[in-house]
Amino acid sequence: MPQTAGSVRDGEPIEEPMRPALSSRQSLRPAGLLFAGVAFLALSAIWVVIGLRYPETAWDFPQFYIIAHLPLHSVHDRPVFVQLGERLLGPLGIHYYPPFVRPAVFALIVRPLAWFSYWQAFWIWVSVGFLSYSASILLLRRRFDLPNAVLPVFALYFPSLFGLVTGQDANVLLLVLLVSILLLCDGPGVLGGVLLAVCGYKFNVILFLPLVLLFKSRWRSLAGFVAGASVLAAASAMLAPASNYLALLRTIPAITIGLAPGGLHGVAMRLGLESLYYPAAIAVAAFCVFLIYKLPMLESFCVAIVASLVVAYHAAWYDCAVLVIPIAVAFQHATKTFRTILLLILGLPAVWVLGREYFQVFVEMLLLGYFARDVFIAGRPLPAIATGASRT
Repeated sequence: MPQTAGSVRDGEPIEEPMRPALSSRQSLRPAGLLFAGVAFLALSAIWVVIGLRYPETAWDFPQFYIIAHLPLHSVHDRPVFVQLGERLLGPLGIHYYPPFVRPAVFALIVRPLAWFSYWQAFWIWVSVGFLSYSASILLLRRRFDLPNAVLPVFALYFPSLFGLVTGQDANVLLLVLLVSILLLCDGPGVLGGVLLAVCGYKFNVILFLPLVLLFKSRWRSLAGFVAGASVLAAASAMLAPASNYLALLRTIPAITIGLAPGGLHGVAMRLGLESLYYPAAIAVAAFCVFLIYKLPMLESFCVAIVASLVVAYHAAWYDCAVLVIPIAVAFQHATKTFRTILLLILGLPAVWVLGREYFQVFVEMLLLGYFARDVFIAGRPLPAIATGASRT
């Protein structure tokens, strides 16, 4: 019969066995996390300084502020959009109004911005984006056991942090996408599929992800995705004419200043060989679909994220914020050399600025090559979550 603390044997109380002491690494972990958090915030402050001095701070934010004031049925009506922009922001010296290219239903999310002045709304917007990014990094650390020492490096990741300076919203998408993927890897539930549908907010960034659910026979999750996407599409069509939205998408190159797509399309444009984009995109897409079919679920999601960015007709530099997911997954089992490369990708913002589309594609191809090794080299260890084992 098993003995427990407080029981008696031969008239003598049994002493409760001592619990093993925590290892030095475990005992220092909270302190290490605290130090990493302070370092993360300190490095993040660099971007605040940049934002206060950069002449084009909030370059992309007017679209969200205007939409917060615009009647929902006019969110994709360009003349009305510009007219309201001139009335609201013209007196502030702001005369560039990037188009709102999200489905109309998502205009509901930004309505509270109308309660504040323009610059108050911008800093609130930045704060929400930064908190979303920070939460994403903490989730990645917890799920994939990232060392505390690497967390501050994420504070230098150019697409996520400079995206905040320009007023982009990619970090909110990152958090929703990450939660969706973790739920889907944990089990075949509907909620993960519904959250993935919400990521249709930027459908070009999740283009390949539903294939993972299809290839892995996650029918309930796939049904949740289809149902969620259908509801969001129907709601958008009821709020604003779909014809206006489609017309707006066709005019993006003409009305967007400094439009520079990333991925293969951006490189082909830079080289003056845009006609090569289509065969190259088809070849890379076919290879990625093969990897998605062969790899375990988690790594399939990573490949799907990279594929969506590298193949998309238009995926900007700030959309690469979602690459922290495959970077964190790769870091978990990478060699020391490859970990160093990943840290350089995260921690050298100047390379993103100087390398532009070429560096984006380099990073994307590097990640694809890493995950492809799981298919072509037998015996490589896979992340615990990918094989179905649980983590605590």
